[in-house]
Amino acid sequence: MPTEVRLAQTTDAEGISQVILAALHDSNARDYPADVIARVASNFTPEAVVALLARRTVLVAVQDEVIVATAALDANVVRSVFVNPALQGQGIGRLLMIEIELRAREAGVTLLHVPSSLTAEPFYTKLGFHTVRDVYHGNERTLVMEKALSSRHPIGVYRDRAHRAQVVALWQAAFGYDAAHNLPSLAIDKKLAVNDGLFFVATDKKAVIGTILAGYDGHRGWLYSVAVHHDYRRQGLGASLVRHAEQALTALGCMKINLQITSGNDAVMGFYEALGYGAEPRISMGKKILENIPMDKA
Repeated sequence: MPTEVRLAQTTDAEGISQVILAALHDSNARDYPADVIARVASNFTPEAVVALLARRTVLVAVQDEVIVATAALDANVVRSVFVNPALQGQGIGRLLMIEIELRAREAGVTLLHVPSSLTAEPFYTKLGFHTVRDVYHGNERTLVMEKALSSRHPIGVYRDRAHRAQVVALWQAAFGYDAAHNLPSLAIDKKLAVNDGLFFVATDKKAVIGTILAGYDGHRGWLYSVAVHHDYRRQGLGASLVRHAEQALTALGCMKINLQITSGNDAVMGFYEALGYGAEPRISMGKKILENIPMDKA
C-alpha cells in the first residue's frame, strides 16, 4: 500500500497520539518499566500533540488516509519518531527519516541529533547515527545520537559543455543502458533539441552527482532519468531532485505528474511512495520509432 509522507495538520493530533501511544505500550515497553512508559505517554495526549505542532516541524506517514507513523524536527534535533507496531519493519520509519534529513539540510543543519530510546538505537544506527553519550532521567535511559549531514548540493539546468561527459558516465553506471534508443548521448541530444529547460543536474563543486529529466505536454508532466551518484545516495539528494522538477512543472501549470519504474523494483517504488506517488491501474505500452534510432546502434 502506498505511503505518503506529509506535514502534520492540527486535525491529525488524534491520529498522531494513537500511533505514539500504541508504539510506547507495545515496542518501548519491552525496554522500559511501566512508570517510565506512563510518564512519556502523558506527553502525547491529543491536546499535547496540538501544542507540539506549534513548536516543531511534525511529519506523518499516511496509508489510505490513516496515520501510521510520525516524526518531528525541532531545530537540529529529531524527536518523536514512532511507527504503528503492526507496520514496523516495512521501511516506513526510514521514509520519514529521509524527509526529516532533507528538511534539516534545507535549514542549514550540518549535525543532526536524536535522543534515542533503547528500543530505537538499532534503527538509528542503520541510518548512520552513532551514540555520543547516555542521559538519565530517573530510571529512564536515553541515548544521545548524532549524524553529520553533508551540505545541500545545488541543482541547476544542464549545460552541455560542462556536464555531458559526466552525465553519460553517471547514467551508464546507474542504469546500464544497452538499448540503442536509450544511449545516453542520444538521449541528451534529443532532450536538448526540445529546449524546454527541464533537464536538471545536481553538482558538488564542478562534479555532476545527480540528474533528473522532466517533460510536459501541456496536460501531464513526466519524470525520467532520476540518477544519483553512488557516493551521494541515502542523503536526500534524489528527493531534492524530484522536488526541483516538480516545482518546475508546477510553474508551467502542470496538473498531474507521471513516472514509470521497472516492475519488481521495490526499493525505487518505496522512494517514490514517500514523495507522494502511488501505483495506478495502468498498462504501460510502447512502440519504437525505428527511423529515428541510429541503425548502427540498434
